[in-house]
Amino acid sequence: FNLKQEGNALSGTYAGAFGEAPVTGTVSGNTFAVKFQSMGADIVYTGTRDGNKIAGDVDFGGQGKGTFKGQKR
Repeated sequence: FNLKQEGNALSGTYAGAFGEAPVTGTVSGNTFAVKFQSMGADIVYTGTRDGNKIAGDVDFGGQGKGTFKGQKR
């Protein structure tokens, strides 16, 4: 993900296993949600931020669920 925050809105791009896609999302306090489309399905990440780290859950368009974690570079 390459994300930019303007107020409570997130925008940017995703590039990974599902190809490349524009990303939209929201931020509220230390929680966030972002989504993008891959092969017609909405991939949705929801999580929390703690300093430079994030963690949360991902819904793969209703086809499966998982967890993620990351750190700002």
